[in-house]
Formats: sequence, C-alpha cells, structure tokens
Amino acid sequence: MKTPRAISFDLDDTLWAIWPVIDRAEAVLHEYICESFPRIGESHDVSDLRLQRNEIHQQRPDLAHDLTELRRVSFESLLQRYGYDPEASHDLIARFLDLRHDVTLYPDVIPALSWLSERFTLIAVSNGNADISRLGIARFFQGQISARAAGVKKPDPVIFGKACELLAAKPAEVLHVGDHPVEDVIGAQQAGLKGAWVNRKGETWSHETAPHAVVEDLAQLVDLLDQTE
Repeated sequence: MKTPRAISFDLDDTLWAIWPVIDRAEAVLHEYICESFPRIGESHDVSDLRLQRNEIHQQRPDLAHDLTELRRVSFESLLQRYGYDPEASHDLIARFLDLRHDVTLYPDVIPALSWLSERFTLIAVSNGNADISRLGIARFFQGQISARAAGVKKPDPVIFGKACELLAAKPAEVLHVGDHPVEDVIGAQQAGLKGAWVNRKGETWSHETAPHAVVEDLAQLVDLLDQTE
C-alpha cells in the first residue's frame, strides 16, 4: 500500500468499545428517569429506552444520520405519552451525551495517534455522536465530520467526500481506518479512498472486495505505515 497523505478515523469500536458505554449510559439515565419521571420508570425498564429509540428509527428514516436527534425524539415521545413536559427531552439527551462520552480508549490508541499525528493529517469521520473535543483527543486531529453534520452516514460517498475536502486531499491520497467492513472499509473504497480494517475481534472478512490493509489494533497500523515511509 502506498503511503497515504492523510488518514481519517472512525471512532466507536475503532478507538474504544462502544456498547459497554451505551449500556452504562442507558442504565444511569434510567435511574434518573425513575426518580424524575416515575410514571415512565414504573412502566419501562432500562432495555425499553433502546427499544423506544429503535422504534423511532423505524418511524423516522429521515433521522437515520442523526443519532442525537433520534434519541431525543424517543425521549420526547415517552414524555408526551406519560403526561410530562416534552421539553425535558433536551435535558435527557444532554445527560445521555455526558454519559456517552465516558469512554475507555483502547490502550493502543493514544500512542498510535501521537505517532501518526506527527506524520499525517488526521480527521475523525463518524456515524455516531462522539465529539473528539469532549474526549481529550482533539489535539491529534485537524477536525471531525459527523453523519449529523454531513447529512448522510457512512457508507454514503458524500461523507467521505466531505472528509477529503476537509483534508484538502484527493480521495486516493486518504486512508480511512475503521472497524466496520461495509460502513468504513467498503464505503471508503467505493468513494475512492483506501480502506484499512481494524479487526480487533479476529473476525473473518466475508466480502468480495479486500481491504487495503488489515490490522488487529492501531499499534499494527503504526508498524505498517512506518514500513511504507
């Protein structure tokens, strides 16, 4: 693989494990809901928060790229159903986002980002609602593009095009790094970028188009790029 000029990174499940974060956030938020909105708490357990969000996802495909608004609307719907002020949904989503940013980075992340940021221009490209400025890693990145800001989510080529615009680089000069075979690797490749698969779980690649690179973690990515310099 030719050395890239710039690198874009997925966030959730690439730099940290996301589902333990979401599980914890929903559990803590449910406790708050039980205290502040007892009629909801009496009728819905913690798993219902995710079910409600999924129902809104089915009803509102226009919000598929905006996970923050999608979840806020799910809170709003619950509040309305049980006779509470729907405006409280804004407070609930703010609390959820605080909890959602309490992540534990994989141990290879900071050393790798430190090395890579000294040699390449880095940006974050995510379908989720993580904000690098709230995670203590913004210093490594030139910027961030979210699905919410782009108006579409990966693997749509539009979001990768916006990443290249931010990097002031041609697609062929950019390596996108992520854990999801379709959203990250194949999506990036179809948009003209190179795609590197971060396969932390030792899964088998099951798609016809192969990644440009496969690494177990970001330490291996550093080793790979160090050899191509």
